[in-house]
Order: sequence, then structure tokens, then C-alpha cells
Amino acid sequence: MAGETNTDSSVEQTVSTKQQPVAEPAETSPEHVPVASAELVEDLKDAQSHAVTVVEVQEEAGKEVSLEVVAPSTPGPAHGEEKEASREESEAVQQIEAAVQESENGVMEQTNVVQAVDEEEQTESENRSTEPESVIATTEEASIAPVAVTEEVSTEATPAPEEPVAATEEISTEPTATPEDVASEPIAVKEDVSSAATEKPTTDLPAYLYKAMEQVASEQGFTAGQYKIEFDVGSNKGDGFVGQMFKAYLTEGDRREVFLCKIPPLNEARRRQFPTMTIFSRETLAYKTLLPAIFRYQESKGVAREDGFFNVPRCYYAECDEATEESVIIMEDLRLQDYRMWDKMVPVNYEHVKLTMQSLGRLHAVSLALKRDRPEEFEQFKVADPLQVVMPEGGPMAAMMVQMLQDAKETLEPHETKEQSKMQKLMDNFYQEMLGCTNSTTPEPYTVLGHGDCWVNNFMFNYKKGAPESIVLLDWQITRYVSPVLDLAYFLFCCTDEEFRRRHYDEMMNVYYHSLATLLEKLGHSPQEVFPRTALMRQLRRYGRFGILMAIFLVPMLCTRNEDLLDMDEAAERYRDTNEMDLNGMTMNANKQAYRTRMSAVIRDMVRYGYL
Repeated sequence: MAGETNTDSSVEQTVSTKQQPVAEPAETSPEHVPVASAELVEDLKDAQSHAVTVVEVQEEAGKEVSLEVVAPSTPGPAHGEEKEASREESEAVQQIEAAVQESENGVMEQTNVVQAVDEEEQTESENRSTEPESVIATTEEASIAPVAVTEEVSTEATPAPEEPVAATEEISTEPTATPEDVASEPIAVKEDVSSAATEKPTTDLPAYLYKAMEQVASEQGFTAGQYKIEFDVGSNKGDGFVGQMFKAYLTEGDRREVFLCKIPPLNEARRRQFPTMTIFSRETLAYKTLLPAIFRYQESKGVAREDGFFNVPRCYYAECDEATEESVIIMEDLRLQDYRMWDKMVPVNYEHVKLTMQSLGRLHAVSLALKRDRPEEFEQFKVADPLQVVMPEGGPMAAMMVQMLQDAKETLEPHETKEQSKMQKLMDNFYQEMLGCTNSTTPEPYTVLGHGDCWVNNFMFNYKKGAPESIVLLDWQITRYVSPVLDLAYFLFCCTDEEFRRRHYDEMMNVYYHSLATLLEKLGHSPQEVFPRTALMRQLRRYGRFGILMAIFLVPMLCTRNEDLLDMDEAAERYRDTNEMDLNGMTMNANKQAYRTRMSAVIRDMVRYGYL
């Protein structure tokens, strides 16, 4: 409820490549290095000019260091006869090598000569900040003593390594931004995790979570006894209202898979304060039974995935034992497919609202069609609203809601007497209004299985060229059989602002209905018969006020930074010890101006549209 997320606090750690000057020395043991005398070097100076120059050129982007090694020069006859200028340098080298083979007691040395690069490349190489100053050895330095080409140029002979040195790439695990990491849409929050830390949380995790991951490992083809399970924190403070998220890693050899695990709160006081297991039981039912039935029905009708409702994360495991208070839901990590969340503190924009309304239209269309085609199978979809269990009349949550209604009323200006009067009436009948909105009988025959928790932290978007292309709906903990209007009013009045609603509210209702009608036709039903547009308008007038009942609770959260949200563990422990709840806890850290602006706008729009 109010907040499963498929994100975490970790930052993507992209594997990057560091490059170092790496030399490739030839094998240079003293027994095999040709002899080169100082006299010969002097004789060959004019012919070879500056050929004895060592240059190490390191290109950017991880290219290997390239060294072209020319055959080492060796001494000629002892008297150093004059060579003719037209004599080929290769012939001199051949004679030198022949003389070397006849001499067994000569002094051994190695001279590696690298083909000189052109002057422009040398200048660029010298100006690079990453190039060592000692990378170029002059001809004079080469004639002083033998030089072994290694990672550092030395004026002393250096023994060759036992094995040849290969030019390699050093892999860095430090976070490095890549072009793909930069989102072109500034509002969407990208939290990629392609190489995240895998240290276990400090809190001991329950054994049943490990057991669940072992089953997933077996089903995914991991070898028993050969893989490793690791966990990391998966959600931020305030993201999970009645649950906790952990990221799990399965590793075997070079294979590494990432999963998201959702379990009831580890804090016992928090589990006692809220009916946690009721909520987890509902989401388990959704992932194991209801959503798979929706998918099978569409597939039997020949509906393609891009035309129907398949917008949920893949679920690998979902079990709930209310008696032992053990529940685990294991899903795919959508961040690895580049899905991102919208920044909750920013009202949602046109493109994201449109995509969300289209998705909700398809979800509701499947319910309406399935109810007609397979009424017996559909009976399992008629699940009651769990809010009555979460927030019983006279309980601490109900008292908090009344206080938040009062806070919302105080955001109005003194002259807005009509709006104040409407809010006072709502406060006086708050609980009955809640029961009336979530009743499943009165909206018939248009009652549907709704998502139940339609706010931005429960949606993730995938982008193409900067625009949202697809959406996934998370957190099915309070999915319920109610009027379709509840999802619409919840989303539009909590997650958009007054300006957007003034400009696009009617248009978004058209987007929703068109999406619903299109899928109904693909499923073989007439929209005018199953859910006419006039029925939608009547449902909005009757159940649209549900938007304000959710807004009084959600808008304060949308105006509060995650780090400033109420600590649910501390609040639960305080309630356990004192039997008192801080009724101002949800609004005390909110941005006051943002809260006043958004909350008062919701009230005015509720009155304007005739919902309040």
C-alpha cells in the first residue's frame, strides 16, 4: 500500500576501462640477446638517423599499445670500415647478425627500435596528460647502455619477465557515467543497477527468505551447492508502507542474476500496528492467480501484448502464510531493462499521464469482458476492499485521516467558504463516505478489478528517444473489486496539479475511455453495451470524491523528501509503548508551500467537477 518501489538507494556502477602504458618486451635473457657495440652505433648514426627511438603510443578508448620492433643491430668488423652510402641498411643488419653468430663470448645487449611516428602524432602523444614523461628514450640515451623496454624506461638493463607481458585492460569498479545513463527527460528518476554492491544488510534476514530464493535458484537452473545468495537493501526510507524490499543476487561462476524480494516488515511493532499479512495475502493472490488469469484470457482471444494489459513485473515466487506471518514475493528488477520512476515531488506531465490512463483503461476492459465471458471463473476476482481492515473505524489510522482532513481544510483561503463547508461535511461523515466509495455492489454492472494504489511510486516507465513508451504497474497489495473511477480519481487528483487538470482533465477521460473501448472490441464486446460513456460520467459523479480521500493522505508524502518522511518503525514502537499516534506525523516535514498549493487545488477541483 502507498508504496512498493522497484528502486533502491544504490548507484549504478558501470564497468570502465583504465589504460596504462604497457610494453611488450621480447624475451631478453642474457643468453639470447644479440651483441651491440658502441662503435657500431656510431658508424650507423648517419645511415639510421634517429631510428633508435622508443615511442610508446597509447590511444584513447582502450586500444592496445602498439610497438613495431625492428631487428636489433649488432657490431660489424672490428676495424669499423666505412660503409657506402648507397648500401642497403638491411644488408648491414644481415652481416651484423652473421658476425654475432660467430661470436660466443661477446657482451650481450638488446636494442628495440620502434618505427618512428610522424611529427604530428609525436606532438599529440607528448601533450597527453596521461603519458609518462619517460615514455620516449633518445638516441643518446640508447647508446649509453642497453635499454630493456618495460613498463618504465630505465637506463639500466632490466631482466625480462618469465612470461611475455601482454597489453591488457584494467577493469575499474568505480561508478562511471556513460551516455546511456543520461536521461533526456529530467523529471524521470533513473536508478540503474548494472553492477551494484552485494553486501548483506546489517539486519539478519529471515530464513524463509533464503528458502524462497533457493527455490527460485532451482527453477532458474542454478546448480545446488554451487551458487551464492547475497542481499542488498532495495528500497528507500518511506517507500514501503507495510513491507520491506531487498535486492537478491544469485551467483554461480560467471552467471549473476538480480531479483527484488518483498517481505513483511521485520519490525514486530510495525507488523502489529498494521494488518500486514492481510495486505500480503492480497498481493500474493494477485500475482499467483488473478493476473495470470487476465493474461490467459487475453491470449485466448488473440490479443497481442502490445494491444492488451500485460503491464506487470515478472513474478518468480509469491507465497503467504498468515498463521506464521511469513510471506515473500520475488520479482524481476525492472531497472535492468532501463525502467525508471517519475520524481514523486513533481506533478506528472502530459505524456506520462496519457500512458497511465491508457493502461488503466485496458486493465478495466479485461475485467468487464472476462466477467461476461467467464462468470464462474470471474468470481475469484470479487475481492473486498482491504482498507476496511487496514483502517478500522475508531482505530489510530482513522483518527489520523480525520486530522489530515482538518489539515487539508486549513489550506483554503478565508474567502473560500463553499469549499470549507464541503470539507467540513466530509469530515463529519468521513468513514461512511469511505465505505460508500469502496462498496462493490452499488457500481454494478460496471464494477472491475482495480489496481487500488495508483500513485507514481507504483509506476515505472521505459523510454524511447526521451518519451515514455511503456509502463509497468507495481504493488498490487490493495487490488480490489470496485468502481473503475477509484483508480482514475486516485491518480489524477493526487499525482497531477491544478493547471494540468484545468487543461487536460476531460481529454484524459477521453484517452481512458478510448483505450477501454478499443480493447473491449478486440475481446469481442460492444463498449456501448458493456460500459457506455454515460455510465462513466455517472460513476465519476458518484465515486469521484474518492480522490480527495486519498489526496489528504498522499499529497503530504508527495511534498516531503524521502529522508524527511516519518520513520514507520519508530512510529509503530511509540504507538506500542504509549498507545498514542502522532496525528501530525504525515504532514510535519512536508514542504509547506507545496503542500498548501497542491492540497487546496484538489479541494477546489473536487467542488468544481461536482464530486464534493
